[in-house]
Amino acid sequence: MLRLYKHIALFLLPLLIMLVSLPVDRRMAYLGLKDDCFNHGIWIHDRLHRQAAPVDVAFFGSSHTINGIDDSLIEASLSPLRVANLGYCRLGRNLHFALLKELLEAKEPRCVVLEVREDENRYGHPIFPYLAGTEDVLLAAPFFNKDIAGDVWTHFAYKTELLQDVLYRPEAPAATQTALYGFSASDDTVSVALLQEAAAGRKSFSSPENTLERNFYMCYPRAYLKKIGALCKSHDVRLCFLYLPEYGGADRRPAELEIYRALGYVWLPPSQILGNPDHWHDKSHLNQAGARALSRWVAERIAEIQ
Repeated sequence: MLRLYKHIALFLLPLLIMLVSLPVDRRMAYLGLKDDCFNHGIWIHDRLHRQAAPVDVAFFGSSHTINGIDDSLIEASLSPLRVANLGYCRLGRNLHFALLKELLEAKEPRCVVLEVREDENRYGHPIFPYLAGTEDVLLAAPFFNKDIAGDVWTHFAYKTELLQDVLYRPEAPAATQTALYGFSASDDTVSVALLQEAAAGRKSFSSPENTLERNFYMCYPRAYLKKIGALCKSHDVRLCFLYLPEYGGADRRPAELEIYRALGYVWLPPSQILGNPDHWHDKSHLNQAGARALSRWVAERIAEIQ
């Protein structure tokens, strides 16, 4: 039986080595996510790798960032700096790290703005194994990383799928995305009653104490925050943290505030912006009026550090 296992291992080893070492067209990896986050992935890829326009200021975050940061408005306020909203639906610091590496490979940013909430997400982003490089997937931060085995499996399964597509189902190249800005928000305004109900349900939130249990669960996001901070520092990029809570969180402070302050600038928008019911599309996302107000405020903060 042991001999059989050895033969199986010897048979699979070359295949594993080939799978690890074979390059995959990075653009194909983004194209394969056309059903996720309204196909925002391929726009991010093409904005970084197929457009000549520089990216001096980049925003990373979730749909809060996509709906809340009007990159064209900020760019107009900071001319000649070029601004790109590279938000992607849902949070996960490992994806922000992978996208930051893509940004630094393709452009020479001067400032990176990272979305933060009332508390850090303990886990990774579900899209990380699809977009991250093999090295980053295999060497992911291990502490309290519940997805590490699944991410490795998903990464290689997706890589195999992409290679199969090249061999058996070649498709015509997709057109390059030419839009310069990633902002997207609705004009609609949510009812005040719904906002009040959402805010009432969040009143019980209080900043958690720095207990042993909390430090254990925060090992994973803190590891990636520090990796992001180190990467920005090594490229002489200013790192900023922008607080974008749900409605009702404007007067609170993020639980990891001291971690953010140790790594870069921290921006806490005033309640006049985040506490205004007319600025919200739903309890989680700003509408266009809210995004304009927030973006003007953020543009002023960026101007202060240039």
